[in-house]
Amino acid sequence: MKYILWTLGFVFAHLPEFLMDGLCKGVGWLICNFPNRRIRVAYSNLSHCFPEMTEKQRRHIAYESCRRMVEMALFVVASPHLSKENLKKRIKISDYVLQELKSNAENPHPIVLMIPHFAMMETITMFPLIADVPTPHTGVFYRPFDAPGLESWVKSSRERFGIELISRKKGIMGAVKFLRENGVVAVLFDQNTLSAGVQSLFFKGICVTSQLPGILIENEKADAGIFYATRTGFWRSEVKGVRIEAKTIEDVTIAANDWLEKKLIEDETARFDWLWLHRRWRFNSDPRTAFRIPDRKSILEYTMQKKGLEELPRIFRIFITCPSSFRDTIVFLPLLRLLRKSRYDANITLLCEKDQASALRALDVPAEIIELPPMSKGKLRRLNFFKRMYALYPDIHVVLENTPLADLESRVMGAPYRFGIEDGRKRRLLTDVYKPDAAQSAEHVGQGYENMFRHFGLVGELDFSPFTADVEKSPDIFKVALICGGSGEHSWGADKWTRLVKVLNANIPGAEFHFFGDEADSRLAYEIEKNLEHVEIKTAAGRQGISSAAREIAQSDIAIATDCKLAHLANAMGVKLVALYGPTNPIRRGLVFDSPKTEILPDDCPPQGGAPVDKIDPDKVADAALNLIANSL
Repeated sequence: MKYILWTLGFVFAHLPEFLMDGLCKGVGWLICNFPNRRIRVAYSNLSHCFPEMTEKQRRHIAYESCRRMVEMALFVVASPHLSKENLKKRIKISDYVLQELKSNAENPHPIVLMIPHFAMMETITMFPLIADVPTPHTGVFYRPFDAPGLESWVKSSRERFGIELISRKKGIMGAVKFLRENGVVAVLFDQNTLSAGVQSLFFKGICVTSQLPGILIENEKADAGIFYATRTGFWRSEVKGVRIEAKTIEDVTIAANDWLEKKLIEDETARFDWLWLHRRWRFNSDPRTAFRIPDRKSILEYTMQKKGLEELPRIFRIFITCPSSFRDTIVFLPLLRLLRKSRYDANITLLCEKDQASALRALDVPAEIIELPPMSKGKLRRLNFFKRMYALYPDIHVVLENTPLADLESRVMGAPYRFGIEDGRKRRLLTDVYKPDAAQSAEHVGQGYENMFRHFGLVGELDFSPFTADVEKSPDIFKVALICGGSGEHSWGADKWTRLVKVLNANIPGAEFHFFGDEADSRLAYEIEKNLEHVEIKTAAGRQGISSAAREIAQSDIAIATDCKLAHLANAMGVKLVALYGPTNPIRRGLVFDSPKTEILPDDCPPQGGAPVDKIDPDKVADAALNLIANSL
């Protein structure tokens, strides 16, 4: 390897510069335009940091960054074959750095320099050659290679101008020795130190940052500075620096991140120079803890105090494809609340059908809601929609809809983590799955969802309190919502509804009855209304959308419903509810919110359901409703 690198370096150093520049542009273009995990990291990083930019602008930054990183890699290989005179022409030192070097020569003191991953940062190791003033004894941390030949080449090429390499494997004692002799120690500070760093903020997102610079500065009473190279042309740079006034471990860590963030926002050259291919914000690589912030050393609270933040910015992106069954979506909502608490840095987006979106907006759920194209428009349109969603760069995609098409849609959207429940069929297009055992198939659907989310790290207590609907109830009118959703075995006959209304009307003077349902229920509502000429009845079945129906149901004092989506919506809004179950299994798909409720099954029906709902006696329903009203007074 050593001889291969020597040969390549010789060739690169002697080829015309325009050919080398063209090579860098070509390789950079290949990296950016051929799909791979690493370039998606760059695009995702830029999307999270600069959401206001267009996709074209972010891709231009990614291309320039890749091109310049290739340029730096080739410079590392070629520089041992460039003469000192050649290097002096290519690399300059800013007046500020020269002045600081002169000052340090007159009054030596220990200095810790923090170096960001900018293109041409390799030229920093050459500043003793270029400086016309005495330079202090300097050591730079590096990660040693296991291959002896490669290790020998790296050390000889980087130490040839007087900089010494300090192995990370030997700890910090070598660095301490430099500082106690009034020397300089340089540390790359913007790397992802997944296992050894501290949780902090960078571009409003949680990252893990090394505290090594802060430890050295605080313990050794050293001065702090940022040392970086600004690219000025092909294989050309200017070495610059700034002082950092922070003196404590925490303040140094925060100040370095803040300086780099400000630099990348304000300086276009710096944006092009920085290595966006880094997984800078990956603070947790284990899917089993994806839905919580790891309990580890953190300065997040202190950082938020310094920045005046009351809560952590939510820039981590979790997308969730809702189940096609609205009842199952309602069941999931308590988990949505808990997920926001467990991943308090996450913004959650729900992907659902149009009617579900309307109902969820009526509930004011704590998530963004995106409507999916209807299935009637065809599968290709759906897949094109998810292909466009790729540009939103979700970090996690949870697929609650268990179909092959939903899995394919998730794969097309391309989140690095794709979760779901594997129950019966293989879900190979997801990255990680939760596999329930056979006994769990008899549990409530919501319990299955909870088991999956906890399998992937969700922590905390579920909150089943209903969503507060922003509606005003009339104190003078007692409104009864009658929700006659369903058909066939799910339908309660017109004679049953008629008998129920007559009993309730006799026991609740001045009650006002409202019928709700879809177009299939409009005929049933007409028959009921015809049989109750002397009762105040208002029919909305088939005449309004789900959001307006939800608002009216929320204004009701009690709802009586066969098992349907509006019944679960009423329960989620805190409306007192008598639910009639028949074919549906209430153990698997019962009501989950802590609203006053009663579930009724036909006589002689097993607890798991299975009988026609029309077998339920209306007098039994009326008694249940009156008891529920009385118990809630």
